Amino acid sequence: MDSSKLNLDTVISRKIIVLVICLAAFVSPAWSEGGKKSLGQQLVDQVALRHRPQVIYLGLHGAKPRSKNSVIFASTDSGKIGKKSSCADLHVVEKGIPVMEMKEKSTTVLERLLDSSGHTVGLIVVGLDFTEGQEAEAAKLAKEIGNELAQQIPSKDKLFGSGN
Repeated sequence: MDSSKLNLDTVISRKIIVLVICLAAFVSPAWSEGGKKSLGQQLVDQVALRHRPQVIYLGLHGAKPRSKNSVIFASTDSGKIGKKSSCADLHVVEKGIPVMEMKEKSTTVLERLLDSSGHTVGLIVVGLDFTEGQEAEAAKLAKEIGNELAQQIPSKDKLFGSGN
């Protein structure tokens, strides 16, 4: 085999390895230190699956331990993980007033994320397959999902650790 071809293959292999490492670092917020899914991500996966097809999106926002910045730390859309929470999102957490946004084909509900003791640990964003005229059903399901999550969250710190 030609040595220039061999060198090109080596360079390509190294670039792929670097790309994989970079992608792993980018996606890692949903994973705990031990390389397993965080409790928050496990809960999102389980709850979203349990409430399909009504739940079309579920995301959790909050500040990680020793951080002041609130980000999406668990989500059914992995592309959103690590993105900063908006001012409007933070307003829901501060004031404790849930928000419902009706769109043409879906409804989004934002409300405080609580732990099992009732302490605020972040924000829940739930995208639901409900349209205008189904506000009561959307509110009821979003509240049910919030309660279901809260029952399984022992504390804020535990959300970012492995659920196992």
